[in-house]
Amino acid sequence: MSTHAWAYQPSHPAYRTAWPTILTDTRRIIEHVRRLGIVIAGPNGRRAPVLDPDEGLEFNGDATTDLAGGSFVLLAPLPSHPRGLPTANASCTTNRKPYDLAVTAVLLRTTLLAPDAFAVASNAPWHGEWANGSPLWPAAAIRHSARRVVADLFDTRPAASPLHESIRDIHFATPLRADLLDDETDPTTATGSDNPGRLP
Repeated sequence: MSTHAWAYQPSHPAYRTAWPTILTDTRRIIEHVRRLGIVIAGPNGRRAPVLDPDEGLEFNGDATTDLAGGSFVLLAPLPSHPRGLPTANASCTTNRKPYDLAVTAVLLRTTLLAPDAFAVASNAPWHGEWANGSPLWPAAAIRHSARRVVADLFDTRPAASPLHESIRDIHFATPLRADLLDDETDPTTATGSDNPGRLP
């Protein structure tokens, strides 16, 4: 069984800054994983994954072939909080089903993009599945792993493991008070999105 857990601060300035890139890179990861023969569906294992700039990310494996597990959910940035930076905790049990490749690649990429506000724990070893993938995956995906996907797509190779033993061990530093100030969007220039944020 593979379970991945993450702690993050959705109102942290670093997370807010990284969010557009997280969305774009998640789309690239999903498209790449699909080319390897892995189905990425919506959070219930059907229809399309959700990539919504205002709501967040949600996807799963393919429920129609019993290849879905726990849904992967990542919140969009939240407004600054007057009492500091709340931390959200989440987890996803993939049972080593093929969509695990997308889950771990997105987690690794997000950790590298926003290390001050996002951290991951996993019961899968960094030098095992995170490096080598799983023999349970489709033939084209065997030997692909989160580390390889991130390296291939973004030319990024962590020098050391960013994984924690447990999310209970994760403590984020508090940024300077000035860093918490929101750049409020001018209501006269704000625009809504007609894009529901779903991949085909």
